[in-house]
Amino acid sequence: MSTETTDPTEEFRENQSWLFDTTAGVYLRKTLVGLVTAGAGLFVLFPLYWLVVTAFKTTAEIQQIPPTIVPQNWSLQGFSVVIESSIQAGGYQVFFENTLGVTITSAIDINVLQLVFNSLKVSVGAGLIAVAFGTVASYVLSRRDFRGKNVLMSLFLASLMFPGTAIMVPEWELINMLDLYNTHVALVLIYGAMTAPFVVWLMKGFFDDFPGSIIDAARMDQCSPYETFRYVVVPMARNSLIASFIFAFLLAWNELVFALTLLGNAKYTVPPGLLTFVQGFNTQWNVVAAASILVSVPVLLGLAYIQRYFVQGLTGGAIKG
Repeated sequence: MSTETTDPTEEFRENQSWLFDTTAGVYLRKTLVGLVTAGAGLFVLFPLYWLVVTAFKTTAEIQQIPPTIVPQNWSLQGFSVVIESSIQAGGYQVFFENTLGVTITSAIDINVLQLVFNSLKVSVGAGLIAVAFGTVASYVLSRRDFRGKNVLMSLFLASLMFPGTAIMVPEWELINMLDLYNTHVALVLIYGAMTAPFVVWLMKGFFDDFPGSIIDAARMDQCSPYETFRYVVVPMARNSLIASFIFAFLLAWNELVFALTLLGNAKYTVPPGLLTFVQGFNTQWNVVAAASILVSVPVLLGLAYIQRYFVQGLTGGAIKG
C-alpha cells in the first residue's frame, strides 16, 4: 500500500485561499501573526524593561560587560540617591536629623519633587490654554461659514508639521521682548500655542457630528449663543475635551528643547532636570533610571484614572449617531 505525499505548492495553486481555508494555513497564519506581535511588543517594551531593571542595579553591575538582563543583586541605591538629593536640595535635611535622627548627605543636589511640581504647573496651564482657545475656535469653524475657512484650517494643520526648533530663535526673541525669560509663563504660552491647532482639528471633528437639533432646541429655550455653547455643548463634549487636554499635557510634560533654552536651573521642568543627572563619564545610570521612574508616577496614576475618557474622546466623544 503506497502513501501519497501531498505537495503544499500544488495545493496552494489549486486553492488560492489555502492560507485561510486549510488547517495548515490557519496554523501558519497564527504563527506569523504571533511572531510579528511578539517582535513588535519586544521592540516597544524592552526599553521600558531596561529602564526598570537598571534602576534596581548597583553602579558596579551596570558597568559589567556583558550586561546582565536580570539584576544579580537587587539594590535600591538609585532610589536612595534620588530621595536624599531631593531632601537636601529642598532644605529638609535638618527636619530629618532633628525628627528621625537621620543624617542626609548627597553628592547630587537636585530636587526631583520641585521638578515634578514645575512640570505639573506648566503642563496643566498649557493644557487649559490649548483647550480653551482650541475649543472656541473649533466650534466657530464647525458651525459658521465664512470666507477663508478652509485656508485657515490648512494653516492650522501646516503648523503641526513644523518642528519646534524651527521657530526657536523668533520665540526666544519674543520671550525676551516680553520680559518672560526664565519664567514658567513663557513655557505655558508656547506649549499652549503649539498644541492649540491639534485641539482645533480634534474638536472640530466632534462639533461637525454634533446634532443640530440640540442647538435648535437650546435656541427655542431662549438661550444665547454663549449660553448654548457653555451650558449645552461643552458638557456634552467632556470626553473630547479631556482627550485634547491629555494630549496638550503630555506634549508639555515631555518637551525638552524650549524648557532647556528658556529656563535656568532653578526653574527647570522634568526633562531638562533629568538631563542634569547625566554627568559625562561619571553618570550613575541607576540614579537616572530611578529618577525617571519616580517622576513618571504622578502622570501614570493620572492617566490610569482618566484613560477611558481619552479613548472615548478620540473615537468621537459622548454623542453617537
